Amino acid sequence: MKPTSLLQLLQGPFNFLRPDPEEVRRIFPDAQRALPLPRAIFFEDESATPMHGFPILMSEGMTGLRDALRQYILAEEGIQVAGLKRAPQDLKAYGAAWERYRVLLSRAVENATISSYGRQYPAIFWLHHSLEVARLLKETPKRILRADTEIGRRHGDAVKYRIFDRYLDRVLSTTYDLVQRVAGATEEVEEELFPRLFTHMRDNVLIFTEDFIGRDLAELGSYFTGSLQIDGRDLRRRLDDLAKWHSGQLTSDAELRSVIVNLLGADPRGDLQAAARDLLLRPGYTSYLATCRGYDPGRLLPPSLVQVWESLLVKLKEFELLNSLRRGLVPIEMRDDVPVSRELPGARGPARVEIRLSTATRPMDFMESWVVEPRVERFGMIYDISDFSQTLSVLHRAGTASQDGAFRTMFRFQRRINRLALSHRAKMEKYLGDGAFFSSREALNLLICSIHVQRFYVQALEEGLPFDRGMRVALNYGSYRLIPMGGEPEEGERYEFFGPGLVELSRLTTGKATQEIEEVKTMLLNQGYPETAVHRFFAPLATKNVDLIDKKEEARRFYAYLNQNGSLHNNGMVATHPYMTRLEKELGNRPLSRGVEAERSYVMIDVQDGGDELLVGIRKLGMAHLKGLEKLAIYEIIDGATLTASTFVPLGGDPLVAAIEKEFASSFTAGR
Repeated sequence: MKPTSLLQLLQGPFNFLRPDPEEVRRIFPDAQRALPLPRAIFFEDESATPMHGFPILMSEGMTGLRDALRQYILAEEGIQVAGLKRAPQDLKAYGAAWERYRVLLSRAVENATISSYGRQYPAIFWLHHSLEVARLLKETPKRILRADTEIGRRHGDAVKYRIFDRYLDRVLSTTYDLVQRVAGATEEVEEELFPRLFTHMRDNVLIFTEDFIGRDLAELGSYFTGSLQIDGRDLRRRLDDLAKWHSGQLTSDAELRSVIVNLLGADPRGDLQAAARDLLLRPGYTSYLATCRGYDPGRLLPPSLVQVWESLLVKLKEFELLNSLRRGLVPIEMRDDVPVSRELPGARGPARVEIRLSTATRPMDFMESWVVEPRVERFGMIYDISDFSQTLSVLHRAGTASQDGAFRTMFRFQRRINRLALSHRAKMEKYLGDGAFFSSREALNLLICSIHVQRFYVQALEEGLPFDRGMRVALNYGSYRLIPMGGEPEEGERYEFFGPGLVELSRLTTGKATQEIEEVKTMLLNQGYPETAVHRFFAPLATKNVDLIDKKEEARRFYAYLNQNGSLHNNGMVATHPYMTRLEKELGNRPLSRGVEAERSYVMIDVQDGGDELLVGIRKLGMAHLKGLEKLAIYEIIDGATLTASTFVPLGGDPLVAAIEKEFASSFTAGR
């Protein structure tokens, strides 16, 4: 992760932090490993520009953690006030409040640690949880003042930071114990498991005690009094006087102007007030000004306050950087399985109406073991070049020149498909050598891609692609599990698709009978039988109806059919019923027609592809028996350009799937 890419996603405004890559590197030298990068969050209309942030599911468990935190902080306040009043302390209730919070916090931290796999879940958790802590501790002095005016006035600010110290000590101890236990169970290094961002946070008191700091530092009154034990109003007045004196010096002192122009690269010719203010935000600059002639430490900052300001400035910059990331936290609730939120990244306060997000949004719930639900529903497409290995063996025997030409043609073919997928919001999840697996959240886009992939294959054959035994394409809508594969934050998030959806696609693009014959041939060869004898033995099966092959169907360039045993023979394009029902929903009501090729009847649809018309034909094949799966309704898809459009017959007003079912029933009746 580059600082520039992070800066583009940070939520301003910035009062102390200069949005500059060098500034970020100086504050967080290990930003690449410590700071999580906000990810895209799509709206319900996924074509709209996405926002960037961290989606957090406000589940019952997460709400319970927040409530437990609040009860513990209130119990700490009660103990502190009772001690100051010399009143009896309810230690039993206090211990119960801490234990409840400790158990839930340990569970959340453990889930985030174990399930991270390079996705920086611990960092995101502490961004979220530190904000909840800060919002509670920020109000501690006010709550104590309401409970006891005298104690609140005299000790409220100090109690706030006393509670923070106790909280941090206890949480650090709990986290260290947890990391030690997890490291032993997972055989990981403790230093790698302990959250890097939390290490930074514990050294900056502002992060756990404030949720906003303005340019005039008015929000830090309790910090100055309760933590630094200085007069905050006096410091702020002196800083204002310093800014005014500095502006005057920039006008009158040529030597100072020369220094800031030649050494600091600043330009004082514009707004002097703005230039003076920005220069004072540079670490070390105030210390330099304190050595200049005309500087009056009695009226401006004395040496002790110069050091206070320089130290505070670093904390303010670090706070603003992390708080900018915290402004990207998006609390999410589920409404009828649709994620909604009232808080958008960078917005001031909740929105007036709920914002509906894409159903593909995967919010984080740190109270669940996986944090992010690994099961997703996606549209999938696989293409697979037939007899790839056999053709490759032939090329290998033919020599280097033949192999080079074949792979150049294959490269052009694959590059066209990659560009197609990119332009149609399909993502290549796995390259298979003889094909590839793509996923998408839109059925229509994958349908368009499948037609073009087949056309690209034909084009590649015309250009000399030697893999000319055909190509299988399959489309489905199914359940997949995303297995995280990343190991380090800088590697980014990588997932491997796994699950029944992928198994289904692989079965739809595998010639079952042919595959089993090849497996037997391979087994015999491995047992030492002569290759010529094995091929001679199986040669008759290539010319006879193995597994009830339909020679008329396979006379087509691309074909798909079910034989009498219900086995699928696919050397074209097929899709499943769940895919078709969702495609129907995306298409809406549009004119349908009937197209006929030989005795096959297709329902024809006209789809738009970037201003071009694309004709697609679909027919139902029936219920297929696929190895290891239950019976599936399978549909054949063809490129409508291969049919004669003038012979199409308009159909009634039925939706797509109903129209296909009617055509299937008619053809079945006619066949009988």
